[in-house]
Amino acid sequence: MSDLVPLFQPRSVALIGASSNSKKYGYWTAKSLIENGFEGDIHLVSRTGGEIFGRPTYPDILAVPGEVDLAIIAIAPKHILPIMEQCVEKGVKCAIVVSTGFGETGPEGKELERKMLEIARKGNMRVQGPNCMGTYSSAKSMNASIIDLAPGPMSLVLQSGNFGIDINFNAKSRGLGYSCWATIGNQMDMRFHDFVEYIEEDENTKVLLLYMEGLRVESEEDGRKFLEAAKKTAARVPIAAIKIGRSAAGARAAASHTGSLAGSEKIFDAALRQAGIIRVDSPGQLLDAAEAFSKCKPARGKRIAILTDGGGHGVMATDFAEKYGLEAPVLSEATQAKLREILMPHCPIKNPVDLAGTPEADMWVFDRCLDVLMKDPDVDGIVIVGLYGGYADLSEEFRVLEMDVAKSMVDKITAGDKPVVMHSIYQPQHPECLDYISEHSIPVFGDVDTAVRTMGVLSTYSDLKKALKEESGNELPNMPADRREMAAAILRTVRESGRTNLVETEARSVLRCYGLDIADDYLATTADEAAAFYAKIGGKVVMKIVSPDILHKTDAGGVALNIDSEAKARDTFTQLVKNGRTYKADADIFGVMLTPMLPGGVECIIGSSHDNTFGPTVMFGLGGIFVEILKDVAFRVAPVNMPACRSMIREIKGLGMLQGARGSKACDLEALAEAACIISHLVSELREIAEVDLNPVFALEKGLSIADARIILHG
Repeated sequence: MSDLVPLFQPRSVALIGASSNSKKYGYWTAKSLIENGFEGDIHLVSRTGGEIFGRPTYPDILAVPGEVDLAIIAIAPKHILPIMEQCVEKGVKCAIVVSTGFGETGPEGKELERKMLEIARKGNMRVQGPNCMGTYSSAKSMNASIIDLAPGPMSLVLQSGNFGIDINFNAKSRGLGYSCWATIGNQMDMRFHDFVEYIEEDENTKVLLLYMEGLRVESEEDGRKFLEAAKKTAARVPIAAIKIGRSAAGARAAASHTGSLAGSEKIFDAALRQAGIIRVDSPGQLLDAAEAFSKCKPARGKRIAILTDGGGHGVMATDFAEKYGLEAPVLSEATQAKLREILMPHCPIKNPVDLAGTPEADMWVFDRCLDVLMKDPDVDGIVIVGLYGGYADLSEEFRVLEMDVAKSMVDKITAGDKPVVMHSIYQPQHPECLDYISEHSIPVFGDVDTAVRTMGVLSTYSDLKKALKEESGNELPNMPADRREMAAAILRTVRESGRTNLVETEARSVLRCYGLDIADDYLATTADEAAAFYAKIGGKVVMKIVSPDILHKTDAGGVALNIDSEAKARDTFTQLVKNGRTYKADADIFGVMLTPMLPGGVECIIGSSHDNTFGPTVMFGLGGIFVEILKDVAFRVAPVNMPACRSMIREIKGLGMLQGARGSKACDLEALAEAACIISHLVSELREIAEVDLNPVFALEKGLSIADARIILHG
């Protein structure tokens, strides 16, 4: 059971800092608790004494009779530490610190938070905030905030109280409310993963919404706890999130607001998707998703049918379908035949199904066509677009007729197993038939883009759930059992020499420890050794300078290709060492590495970087211009299994290059996925590695070849 139960389902609440002054937070919170009918005991703690809202007050929490599950603390920071001590002495299970002036203000505030947390942990007391706007729980009719919140199917966890006010205005207009609502502020103790874990157990939550400025992390395990909690919850409850701070300036603003650490935006985006979370861009989109998930049947696939009473809206919906990852395929001949029996000969019926003016003569065509589409096994969802709701303007008879048809459509959609979303240009006017439809589990939107995008969100969640199931398994490549010990010995030698950069021969040895197929290499320390190694390899070889002080070998003139004789090997050794000395006179040159020339293929990059929030990651992309200019790469938080790596490869925009562009043969995608999977486990098991860069990796028709390898340790 989650240890946030006393937060959302307390039997008793104490408000510390309760006030009779209507300009103070302690007054507003007391009013909210009392007027919302909290189903438990309310104790008001005030140093000034007297009654508040006709209730007695207590001088401190130790004077409160009985047990206290939840304390709400609304006092100045300078008084906070003794109050925390009293709460621990009282045995309070959870505390909400709504006051500001803590970690968000700088080092002194962070130190105060550290002391608060130290006190709280002595008594196993969990703390929400500080710098937050409280909590709401419909299960206990508890509104421990100053915002007017109502019960409903959503749960919302957010870092910004102002955003909570913003989204609540919009939610009210849609008739949406909350099962749980919490502002978490500075995340001194309770963090996003704590709330996500609790929601997984809350049967009244149909959709979880997150507003994120960043995950506060003391170590990478905090970020990983969030991922694991989200994966578990998203398998049952859809999660949609706004993560602000995409831009560099936005990331700085988010950090200054909550003291959060801003990690790599691209990695954060990938991590959300990996956790099954749908990312949206605005409060409106967040509520669009909430409305769809709380009202619609789950999506089964991407194939939608579009039903319209106007050609323009139908074509627009078709365009948006492609934009949002949906398909609007030609309807089956059997379905078209049924539609021909209903509609006039001039009506397009392939998809979109265009009623083309027939509702003026027969409003029931909406209902009959919907029935046909609901029964089509090749249709996964339906989007209705156009003018429904406006026919009432023509006459009272049409108003009644629209309402009757709306009721019949609602019955069919409710009885069916497909999601249906609706657009009407009249939605902002709230005609009674559209309000009826919206109130009976069919979201209605005022623009086509929103309606189709929302259907896309339903479909995306269906895909994410499937991916979560696939990626929860243990499908992995074969890796040597003693890989970790062998690789760690190499890293230990590097550390003992006072280095953090592995030379390429060492990096290649680490890769071999993990079972990666990489060509043999030979380190020559003299020109004669270079000639002898060439004789052993034969054919054409690559020669590279090996020095921990020369990371970018090409820039230093430290790489030579197509060496095809012992004499050339001898001369090239001398030249490469000379070039290295010219590039960096005091470079520690270990020698020159010789390896066989590898067959060319599609140039790729496989690598890893360490993210401040989530720790080691794995990356895949096309190499060359694709990574340097287009940055066409995909990330995952490591480690991942084979299904996740296959998915990562399919994400890149240049996938066609690997699948056989312009008649070329397709590359071995499975080999690429295996290599990425192995790297993900390598960096997960060897946490002292900060960066891995395999670039280029040549993708071949069968297998792959790793042409260059670099590994850097944490300093």
